[in-house]
Amino acid sequence: MNQLGYLLPALIFFGVFFATGKDFLKATTALMIVVTLQVILEKYKKGSVEKKLFLTWVALMVFGSATLLFRDPLFLQWKVSIINWLFTVILLTNQLLKRPPILKSFMKIADPEGIPNISDKAWLDMTYLWAFAFFSIGLVNLYFMFYTSLTTWVNFKLFGVLAMTLVFGLLNAIYLIRLSSKST
Repeated sequence: MNQLGYLLPALIFFGVFFATGKDFLKATTALMIVVTLQVILEKYKKGSVEKKLFLTWVALMVFGSATLLFRDPLFLQWKVSIINWLFTVILLTNQLLKRPPILKSFMKIADPEGIPNISDKAWLDMTYLWAFAFFSIGLVNLYFMFYTSLTTWVNFKLFGVLAMTLVFGLLNAIYLIRLSSKST
C-alpha cells in the first residue's frame, strides 16, 4: 500500500470529525469503513493483505467497536499507542530471534531491484531507530490522550504522528546518505 493509502483514513477521520461538529463517533465509523474498504480492495487486487494494514484493521475493529459501543473515544485513542508499540515489539523480537531484518524485506517488496547494498549493522541500526520511533509515537500519544482536549488529540493524530514519522524518516535518510558517502 502506498503512503497515500496510509494517510487517507486519517484524512477521512479528520475531515468527518470537523465536518460533523467534532462528532468522534461519526468520525470513528467513517474510519472503520474506509480501512475495511482498503482491506477488501487490497485482498481483491493482490490476493492478500499486507500485514501492517491487516494488524491496523484488526486493532481498529476492536478499539473502534469499543469506542462506538461505550461511546468513549479513549478506546480508539489507545489504538495509536498499542499499534505503535506492537510494531516496536515485532521489530525488536525479529532482531532477538536473529531473523533477516524486516525493514530489508519491506524495501524488497517496495522496490525489489532498487534496494541499496547496506551492511547488516546498518539494517540493525535502522531497525532500532524505527523501533524507537514507534515506541516514541505511542508514548507521546499518551500525553495527548490524557493531558489535552479531544480536538487537540485529533490534530496530534493527523499532524503530530505524521510529523514524528517524517522526522524519523529524515533521520533514517540522513543515516543512509552518510553510509553511502563513506562507502564511496
